[in-house]
Amino acid sequence: ARSIIASLSLSTDDYEAIGDLMASSFEAGLKASGGPKPAVKMLCSYVTKLPSGSEAGDYLALDLGGTNYRVLLVRLRGSDQEPEILEDVYAVPQELMLGDGAALFTFIAGTLRDFLQANQLSAEPDGERLKLGFTFSFPVEQHGLSSGSLIMWTKGFAAKGVVGRDVCKLLQEAIDKAALPIVCVALVNDTVGTLASCALEDPRCQIAAIVGTGSNAAYVERRSAMERYSDSLAGVSDGGPDGPVVVNTEWGNFGVDGCLDRFQTDFDREIDKKSLNPGFQVFEKLISGMYLGEIVRLAIKSLVDDGIIFGGRMPESLVQPMTFLTKYLSEIERDPPKHYYSTDQLLTVDLGLKLVHPIEAVIVRSICEAVSTRSAFLVATGIASLLKRIKPSGHVTVGIDGSLFKFHPHFPERMTRKVQELCPDYEFTLKLSEDGSGKGAAAIAALV
Repeated sequence: ARSIIASLSLSTDDYEAIGDLMASSFEAGLKASGGPKPAVKMLCSYVTKLPSGSEAGDYLALDLGGTNYRVLLVRLRGSDQEPEILEDVYAVPQELMLGDGAALFTFIAGTLRDFLQANQLSAEPDGERLKLGFTFSFPVEQHGLSSGSLIMWTKGFAAKGVVGRDVCKLLQEAIDKAALPIVCVALVNDTVGTLASCALEDPRCQIAAIVGTGSNAAYVERRSAMERYSDSLAGVSDGGPDGPVVVNTEWGNFGVDGCLDRFQTDFDREIDKKSLNPGFQVFEKLISGMYLGEIVRLAIKSLVDDGIIFGGRMPESLVQPMTFLTKYLSEIERDPPKHYYSTDQLLTVDLGLKLVHPIEAVIVRSICEAVSTRSAFLVATGIASLLKRIKPSGHVTVGIDGSLFKFHPHFPERMTRKVQELCPDYEFTLKLSEDGSGKGAAAIAALV
């Protein structure tokens, strides 16, 4: 058991080495033009300013990222007042997910009409159309703040005639056909939205990360550093070449070039091999909520196969992949040190083991701690790399969203500790920043 826990525990030197590798990947992604595709894409969001908290007015957000989508009205009220948010959730019928793309956007426009009527919304008093921020959580090649073409559908969608086309334009055409007083002014990635959502409350926010089912980060970069986008950013007048632009790193794919291979365990390699995308999203598979429970399950299986725990018999409830849920790590680690009642309850009540020896509870808890600590430290290593990249002169707030940061009892503290260790020269705060795909998208729309 000790050797398994040791394999899941990286040294300070390891984290420093990974930080250096990330810094090189960020730099390569910003410079890349032609040649091999960079491991970390460093996509331009075309967001060139962030909210200050003084914004006021009514703005809409459409958050489409799965079979259910949200429509929101965000009432920004200016200085230091919490925005008022009204939202409705709609389901995309299966036949529209797989049918004609135009019919899908017509359906969405119909629900926008229902939302306007339900909330008695019409055009702004001066006749201006309501501005909408569109969070579209599918792979997109963005061409401008309100323009981006779909690279490929994921998450069970396969609507025809959309791949390769501008999704903002398709949405706007459906809105115009329905004669709605709405204009789509921004196409927003959810991580970029998390940054905007945090900046609305704290103008010192310059970095944001999501650590949930998946993982990604965004940060504020100088435009001149984005060599790959120098032509498309040339038309942006405010701020000049050293003005700010938000970069969507897509850091989940870090390590695709093999640079993380020496830090992976056999469990990580097995997860990658059996995943839907072997060889891709290497960093994400080490840190995100989708995979942490499975890493623990594979470690338990290895110990059972060696006859070390559970009498050499794998619990029936853990035979199939993905049956040790990531939320179990949070439940097990909630107990104080040297207390194992949550671990015992989870193994007996939830997973159906008849008898758990105290040493078995200690081992399971130790594996959970090793896996979640490695995840928190790796995310912190990424944030430290971004802090070193922007070299802030004052205090920086880092906005973080996602279930691991929000619900795991030790994740925020572990992250903070590791960032401090890797970046002793910078002052920072990690702050829970929720609803980037709704509130954040509306905040970006307010800046247009």
